Amino acid sequence: MYLILLQCFTRLLPANMTYMETRKENINQLISSLNERNKELSCLYKADELLRNTEQPMRDAFRQIIPIIPPAFRYEDICGVRIRWNDQEVTTPNYVNTALKITVPIIARERRLGDLTVVYIKPVKSEKGIFLPEEHKLLSTLAEKLGQFIHYKKLRISLEKLEKKTHGSGPSEMEESEIRLKEWLRSLHLNKEEIERVLQFRVHFRKGETICKQGAITAYVMLLAGGLTKNYLEGVQGKGFNFKIVTPFDFIGASSVFGSNRYLFSGSALVPSTVYMIEKSIFRSLALENPDFNLKVMEWFSHTTEYHLDRLSCIASKQSLGRISHILLYLMNDVFHSPHIPAAISRKDIAELAGMSVESAVRMLSELKKDKIIRITNQGLTIEDTQLLKTLSRAG
Repeated sequence: MYLILLQCFTRLLPANMTYMETRKENINQLISSLNERNKELSCLYKADELLRNTEQPMRDAFRQIIPIIPPAFRYEDICGVRIRWNDQEVTTPNYVNTALKITVPIIARERRLGDLTVVYIKPVKSEKGIFLPEEHKLLSTLAEKLGQFIHYKKLRISLEKLEKKTHGSGPSEMEESEIRLKEWLRSLHLNKEEIERVLQFRVHFRKGETICKQGAITAYVMLLAGGLTKNYLEGVQGKGFNFKIVTPFDFIGASSVFGSNRYLFSGSALVPSTVYMIEKSIFRSLALENPDFNLKVMEWFSHTTEYHLDRLSCIASKQSLGRISHILLYLMNDVFHSPHIPAAISRKDIAELAGMSVESAVRMLSELKKDKIIRITNQGLTIEDTQLLKTLSRAG
């Protein structure tokens, strides 16, 4: 009798074990699915929060958006993101255009304004497919939010133009520039009184005029309000190293506030430029008395350091063609925000940015022109094949 019962129990045991294993597997799948949905919801919440600030430029907003997207996908470590709009784009540092991608259009009012792309930069093996249906839906929702943001910004610009026409000719170009400058200073958490202290002394420089001289004693930190300048290290026999093109609303010589009491580089105007001279004592007191402004200055120093390290890496590890490609992409993405680089940037400027002789730079540009990657006219240089230029830059 006991033997019969034991045999029956033994027969039932595997079936019960199989049931428990199946149930455990189902629970694990459910938990995994819930975790994926939680990551997607977190991404949408963060995107909503970032896009709520409608005062920020589109490029700044999208630069903040792209880092929050990869964590919402299954293979975060090999996930790259690109946002394109109005002939501009921002990407994650690891972005490579591969076949493992999904692209959704950014649409507003039935007009395509750009696209949002997610790629995997390495092969993926998955029984469920490369991208989940929920990930497709997430990307479509994000693209819709981006479209609404772009449409709002365009609508706001149109309304401002209409308002100017309605109320007369409006402020002059100089007044508009000063208004934008004050708005930018407010974004650095400076109040009205502090802004007045910063904007006490304005100086205009002609094209080619020296703004600061390497080795000279620094009494001021400069704020570029309009125009275009370059910072460069002076070399022997007229050879220098141009390490930065400075655009409006950027500081020049801020390192002297707490560092050396001399300019460690020279600066000159590439076009007629307007600079505000801020006494070092004023700049130092603002940094010490206003913690929020101090934080913004530290962020500026951090971005500047990252930029310099990127430039050093380019010069140290890339050949001539890779350097020139890297510099052209820098001018397009970070300086002019356009594929057109005006004639104000000379061949010598490009050569010094790339850390090579003018002759070598001209030869590399001629090769790029011959391959129809760039177009050169009297008005300047236009990049016609951005993707190929990126490939040349990565290849070095």
